[in-house]
Amino acid sequence: MRWFMKRLYRERRRLTIVAAATFLGGYFAFFNSTSVFLGIPFPIIAGLAFMVGLTTALVILVVLFPKIRHSAESVALSIPVLSLMGAFSSDVDGGLPTSTSVFGILLCYLIFTVYGGAWLDRYLPCRPRRLRSCATSKLPPEELWPYLTVTPDTFLDYGSKDTLSMEWIDPDVSYREIERSGELAKIEEINTIEVNEPHHRYRFTFEVPDATETAPVSQGSYEFRMTQNGHGTTLGIVREFDRVSIRAQLLIWIDDAMGRLDDQKIRDAETAHRD
Repeated sequence: MRWFMKRLYRERRRLTIVAAATFLGGYFAFFNSTSVFLGIPFPIIAGLAFMVGLTTALVILVVLFPKIRHSAESVALSIPVLSLMGAFSSDVDGGLPTSTSVFGILLCYLIFTVYGGAWLDRYLPCRPRRLRSCATSKLPPEELWPYLTVTPDTFLDYGSKDTLSMEWIDPDVSYREIERSGELAKIEEINTIEVNEPHHRYRFTFEVPDATETAPVSQGSYEFRMTQNGHGTTLGIVREFDRVSIRAQLLIWIDDAMGRLDDQKIRDAETAHRD
């Protein structure tokens, strides 16, 4: 239940967008209706019905199938446009014209392709970005610390399954790390530790030596601060990247992507610690 609530919390922005879009979809679908029920115009009732029904369905979708969660807002944003078109171009029998239905499908696909397609980033301006996130763990700082500050000396015991190798370049200062990215790709990073205050604060910078000019990120930094609370540890994390597009930043914000990464790290740490 705890991890389900965390996942639901990470969906808060997506669900807000979905709720607003589906409400408008229902409102526009009955935009021409003059009926009133209990003093409430029927378009508003329809909007609320759409919002409750479709938002619930999309919540189930994103929770059960998180890998396709980005499609939720693509579908939701298509609904108001499709409903508005249907309100002004419905057939005599009230049905939705085939051309409108086809347009709705194409619109949904277009939104998903543009919004979720990294190919667009090469045409958009990119600039340095600072991304903040927060997370909590039931582990106290001294037990969580080694899982979040992995070095060549400790990665065999505390490293993630995606860490393939680590080796010191300058002992206790900088090291080379090779990580798995996807099923086949590998990424090499040079990490330099700048702050190491046990159980409190940690910061390192990173550089990707083989990054091309069109790569999404070539260098940046990662820093977190730990605070003990009554139930474990609260983390405040700051990530800096040298180039992030507007599209990518919007996607990261809606998805709370950095918070998801933090949750996964903490979940892995808690699982490993329990085992």
